[in-house]
Amino acid sequence: MRCRVVVYLIVIAILGAFAYLGVSADRKSFVGSLFAAFVSVAVILFVEAELRPQISIAQETVPPIWPNGRKFLRVIVANRALWWPLKLVMDRRPVYQARAWITFLNEANAPVFGPQRVMTGRWANTPVPLRPLSISSSPGGPPVIGFIWDLSATRDAVDIGAGNTEVLDIVMRDQGEDGCHGWHNLMISRPGETPPEDLFDLSKGRYHALVRVDASGRSTKALFRIVCNVGIEDFRLESIRERLPRGL
Repeated sequence: MRCRVVVYLIVIAILGAFAYLGVSADRKSFVGSLFAAFVSVAVILFVEAELRPQISIAQETVPPIWPNGRKFLRVIVANRALWWPLKLVMDRRPVYQARAWITFLNEANAPVFGPQRVMTGRWANTPVPLRPLSISSSPGGPPVIGFIWDLSATRDAVDIGAGNTEVLDIVMRDQGEDGCHGWHNLMISRPGETPPEDLFDLSKGRYHALVRVDASGRSTKALFRIVCNVGIEDFRLESIRERLPRGL
């Protein structure tokens, strides 16, 4: 640490010496060159800031309903495109290996499952954690295709190009149920086998979902209300425009 401070002081001293020599030789030329250098640095910093990925999180307008009556509440994670006219000559950088976490809160923004339990987000367009397995039904008979639960068949991180979006699952509700369930890879297709710590079951009521997406060294957060005290037709997410809870 001390060595680094010494290097900084030496660099500052050298720059100060150059500045003194420049002012002494030709004050007007030096000031003009300094202004041009300042403008160049400002333009570079502005462009670099605009090229960094910019993530937004919004609820899906029309929640999907499966043929079996299951209804999913999801959010749309977008990497915003550059604004005109910059997008005519360059593209915003893509988001690499974006990961998401969901914290379920009550309406007072206290964690439902304790402060340490967060759900790893599942990207809806990734494969489910099932791997096909060919099994012989009988000697000489045709093979039967079965499935085994295998986390390596899916992934928890995705890339998002400039102007593109990815869908993130939040909760699922079955027909005939009053409550809903946090939907993630560790509990899909594991009836009766999912460890209790991987279950995020919410009873009838209203809750908050704090969604956090980490990518490119930054975290983006958004807060939503899960309306689960109504019939499945009105089961929905609502965006909450308020200050996010501290410490979460």
